[in-house]
Amino acid sequence: MKKVLNIRFYTIFLIILTLSMSFYLVSCKPEEIDPPVKYDEQSGVFICNEGNFTYGNASLSFYDVKTKEIKNQVFYNANNFPLGDVAQFMAIFNNNVYIVVNNSGKIVIINKDDFKHIATIPNLTSPRFIEFIDDNKAYISDLYSPYITIIDPSSNTIIDNIYVGSSTDQMLKLNEYLYVASWSFNNKLYKINSTTDDLVDSIEVVKQPNSIVKDKYNRIWVLSDGGNVGNPGGQEIAALTCVNTSDFTIEKTFTFSDIEISPTELKINKTADTLFYINGSWGGSSGNQSGIYKMSVDASSLPSEPVIPEENHLFYGLGINPQNSEIYVSDAIDYVQQGIVFRYNADGIRLDSFKTGVIPRAFCFK
Repeated sequence: MKKVLNIRFYTIFLIILTLSMSFYLVSCKPEEIDPPVKYDEQSGVFICNEGNFTYGNASLSFYDVKTKEIKNQVFYNANNFPLGDVAQFMAIFNNNVYIVVNNSGKIVIINKDDFKHIATIPNLTSPRFIEFIDDNKAYISDLYSPYITIIDPSSNTIIDNIYVGSSTDQMLKLNEYLYVASWSFNNKLYKINSTTDDLVDSIEVVKQPNSIVKDKYNRIWVLSDGGNVGNPGGQEIAALTCVNTSDFTIEKTFTFSDIEISPTELKINKTADTLFYINGSWGGSSGNQSGIYKMSVDASSLPSEPVIPEENHLFYGLGINPQNSEIYVSDAIDYVQQGIVFRYNADGIRLDSFKTGVIPRAFCFK
């Protein structure tokens, strides 16, 4: 019995000794680690994928322009928790990415190079867009709240608000003023002093201004979709309005030809002399006229033909690369499956296409 125990003890001892030596040899061997991906060396495009309303399946994609490689779910993969419900918009400021998550009522801040979560600004009503003034001030518009929220980007905290009395949407800073479109059921362009945070003026444009840009003359262009027949106050014919900022008056208005046309996503190119927008309708298309339109800021009339026809796609989001004026347009397909993004040069020649998350909407260029 004693001999058996000794044999067992000796066997166990040899096993432990062998494992210990193996561990020692492995631990002394240099560890083979894959080099980290250096996103900071990449020029690329972030894509906010809205996801389905109330489903909480919003996501973030990143497209590497040099390699033509698309990375989906980069937020979740970097942080191991979901982004939230409806990723509406995003902007880069001081090396950080600010993602507006509309139906979750929050702004999510991540590092632009490794996508790691930095902070979250919660308890917003229905945030739509963010516009940065300086290192200590940024404005957040809201679909349902009559207030514009003011945050401090240095601490990512809410510091104040501005009462405007209605919903607010896209914003644009020009000199010391902030210009704000009031989209939902409204027809106003607000002017706010960004130093004092006072609402100083407003003008009426065509119903439901959904996007604004500034041109090389420091004029503001406002694209209004006109609403639809079910809106309070009914529907108007969509229009593109040019506002002279020196005296805050309407310089000219271009009215679309058909009340069913609902143009969206007004953008401008690198040199601020050419406008782009999606021409669609509340029904999802406008026949042969739907697509991406291109227009000089010096034009005397609206363009008659799209530079990129919509054909059998469902154009939803539009982005213009500020470095080279390349065009990015998303196809929401059926609002359920993964969407597609098409990349074109400034003349409308297709360069690439790639799949993203569900309902790709906003583009942010790195």
